[in-house]
Amino acid sequence: MNTHMRSLVLISAFLGLFAGVALADDNAGKPGPGQNRGQWCADNPQKCQEIKTRMQEKCAQDPKRCEEMKARAAELKAKCDANPEECQKKREQMKSRRAEMRARCEANPEECKAKREEMREHRKQCRENPDSCRRPGRDKASTEKPST
Repeated sequence: MNTHMRSLVLISAFLGLFAGVALADDNAGKPGPGQNRGQWCADNPQKCQEIKTRMQEKCAQDPKRCEEMKARAAELKAKCDANPEECQKKREQMKSRRAEMRARCEANPEECKAKREEMREHRKQCRENPDSCRRPGRDKASTEKPST
């Protein structure tokens, strides 16, 4: 596996693991738009509209970042279209990690509550100063080709 792909896998795993801790109670047992967006939006039109509105507001605040996210999503979609088995494997791994995190949170809810609060504070700080939360070179990573 080349270094760029390994980085993508590690970043995805880290974000999924960290988000699993941060959101374990918040989303436990509740389907969200990511699972089946069309059906979820049909079942939850008000929440779906709220999410769309919030995304539009974020894009209005930082259009460059929004375009970067859209480009990254398109890039990942193209990779998944080219290699659906690998993407399915990664999805299954992430589901497994989330299930592990939920089990840990059920076993130790106080620790999860503390981690969720820590993440909320971190996100608040990132909203106030986005550049402090971006890793150096991250903005260039999606435009540069990896060395093989």
